Amino acid sequence: MDFRRIEWLFLVAFIAIDIFLFAAFQHDTTGQTDATSSRSADSDTTIIKEMRTDDIKFNSPSKQSGEGYYVSTSNNDSVKGELTELSDQTVRYQTDGTFTSTFKTAITGVDVDHPDKALDTVVNNATLILNGGEYKYNKQLSSRNTVVYTQRVTDGQIYSKYGEIRFSLTNYGTVTGYTQGYLTDVKTLREKTDTISERKALIWLYQYNQIANNTKIVWTKLAYTRYFNLKNSSVYIPTWVIAVKTNSGSNAGVLQLKHVNAFTGAILTSDSNVKTVSGTATTSE
Repeated sequence: MDFRRIEWLFLVAFIAIDIFLFAAFQHDTTGQTDATSSRSADSDTTIIKEMRTDDIKFNSPSKQSGEGYYVSTSNNDSVKGELTELSDQTVRYQTDGTFTSTFKTAITGVDVDHPDKALDTVVNNATLILNGGEYKYNKQLSSRNTVVYTQRVTDGQIYSKYGEIRFSLTNYGTVTGYTQGYLTDVKTLREKTDTISERKALIWLYQYNQIANNTKIVWTKLAYTRYFNLKNSSVYIPTWVIAVKTNSGSNAGVLQLKHVNAFTGAILTSDSNVKTVSGTATTSE
């Protein structure tokens, strides 16, 4: 029996379940009477007030729902053969499909406050970076010593190491190399589907005890993260990525990223963010 065909049957089944759950959610929240909708809105408003009472700081979240796709990509080593086209660097291909490079001549004079001013030129240089034109500087994911560029797909960006370029930046403005993941054969699997709002994502994180008291919501972003991992392909879905920073406890001052499935509202953790399908091992994001 065709193993690849079985994998795709699993994929279709999982997507069908997601669609069913989301349809049920939509029915529960928007397909009821005006009185019920009013009570739901009042409940959300009450929860938002509770969050502020618990000293959780955030800007007023949007109530507007969005749209997104199921996106498939190929799991193959086709980019491995293209790495020979890169110059002035030593490249090492990793078993997870990403690759790490060390420049033979370090890039110096990079402004640590605005690293994109220098690195945009590097990223768009086809002899230095593979398919760099498909990436965009991402200030949210970058830090003082790591500069991140995210791959653009369909109507969004990839927030996963499999679709990112990460430059190592010293305090003196020197870049010695980078790690890159590149998604190939990107395709949408079906028409756009509605996503939950930023407000709903925050509320559900709070209700499932994923946001502690005395915490600041630093930023939120609707982006694509990996959901299914098959033998020959992976599926990415719209995900609310929410950056939080607590002011107390063992993680005080540490920026943590929380993930919410933007189709179903399910909370994604490091263990469940990427599902195993048909017995294929996966790597968490």
